[in-house]
Amino acid sequence: MTSKWPSFVTKDLGPDDDAELMRRWEAYDRDMKAIIAKGGVHQDDDGWWVETATGELIGPDPEIERPRTEEEIASAKPLADALPDLAESIKRSRGRPRKAYAKEAVTLRLDPRTIERFKAQGDDWRARMVEAIEKAG
Repeated sequence: MTSKWPSFVTKDLGPDDDAELMRRWEAYDRDMKAIIAKGGVHQDDDGWWVETATGELIGPDPEIERPRTEEEIASAKPLADALPDLAESIKRSRGRPRKAYAKEAVTLRLDPRTIERFKAQGDDWRARMVEAIEKAG
């Protein structure tokens, strides 16, 4: 069964398949331009072409999908340089904020019988073990 609209599938390609990647994109570009030239389609805010009569998505604009040249890739700026505000907001939003007094992970070798006694008292055995150590200190 063939699709009504052209597609640009690349998930089966490897890093050394540049020629095949370009061949597929050129076919997609050619097919999409033919559909656009016929009319009856419009582009949405995300750059996708939509069949006007049905609202069916046809596909992304070929320029969005176009493989970038080595020169374009080499001239690309890091996110922090191109969009500093966005880069900073991403940096701030990663993970939990650091606590002023963070707990430290340690390795401690204990007698297995001691561990079993704490485990026998319930699932919160680690917290109770911390309490016992704090009382002893």
